[in-house]
Amino acid sequence: MPHATVRWIGGLKFEGVDSNGHLTLMEAHKNYGGLGEGTTPMDLFLIALGGCAGIDIVTMLESRKQHLKSYEVTIDGERREEYPRFFKKIALRFVLKGDLDDNVVDRAVVLTMTKVCPIAAMLSKIAEVTWSYEIVRE
Repeated sequence: MPHATVRWIGGLKFEGVDSNGHLTLMEAHKNYGGLGEGTTPMDLFLIALGGCAGIDIVTMLESRKQHLKSYEVTIDGERREEYPRFFKKIALRFVLKGDLDDNVVDRAVVLTMTKVCPIAAMLSKIAEVTWSYEIVRE
């Protein structure tokens, strides 16, 4: 079962500890008094989405004997102006390198973003989530 603890470590910085003891340094954005030494909680949402999608996409491609050499996703989020300022739009751009079949990649990305990745499913309840991908063959 997932578990996390967050501790205040001074100023507007916090240390998150997951169930395996991994640390994540978080702090407020510089506009709100942060020093730029940690990731903002809102950026962690985007990072978590990219990691969750990555786990699913890489797993699906490997199980279908695809020769993936690299995975990268750029994620842009647009927040509401009014409070609470949650994301109203999120756009992902996947870049997959390797000897990959277009149909297999398309199916893996679509399944990930519409059915498999729980973070994508949660965020799509409050935001417009869009995605695209590019296959780079070497």
